[in-house]
Amino acid sequence: MWCSACWIWPSKKPAGVDWWSPGRELTRGVTMDQTQQFLKDLVEAHGAPGFEANVARVMQGYLKDVGPITRDRLGSFICEKRGLSDGPRVMLAGHLDEVGFMVKSISKDGFVKFLPLGGWWGHVVLAQRLIIKTRKGDVLGVVGSRPPHELRDEDRKKVL
Repeated sequence: MWCSACWIWPSKKPAGVDWWSPGRELTRGVTMDQTQQFLKDLVEAHGAPGFEANVARVMQGYLKDVGPITRDRLGSFICEKRGLSDGPRVMLAGHLDEVGFMVKSISKDGFVKFLPLGGWWGHVVLAQRLIIKTRKGDVLGVVGSRPPHELRDEDRKKVL
């Protein structure tokens, strides 16, 4: 769960500076607690494909003082940090969305069938906790499957 962002800084050590790490000024004065809070906020922001607005809000909150932020019609999020020289430019790119699912149906017994939004690997989904976002609030759940003794032979060979 990352955003498309672009920081631009000089790649050469400025005169009179003993240390040099491109982009170090972005983290100067940031405590470990602040870093942990940022990561917590980012990880807890829900961003299924097509629903990345929460993640974009988190990123905008943290990057608003770094440089100008722009968004395009596709939802791309760009933050630009100007450097001190005409040296090479660097771009850090990522994506806002995460693996997500859409409810397909709900059985009489309350079991939810879902469809993937984006790529996923069925082997890692079983037993995962998840949150179903609804208009009336969040519903907590765990991904499960029918027990093997209830499956037909051909279904036992399938992943979820």
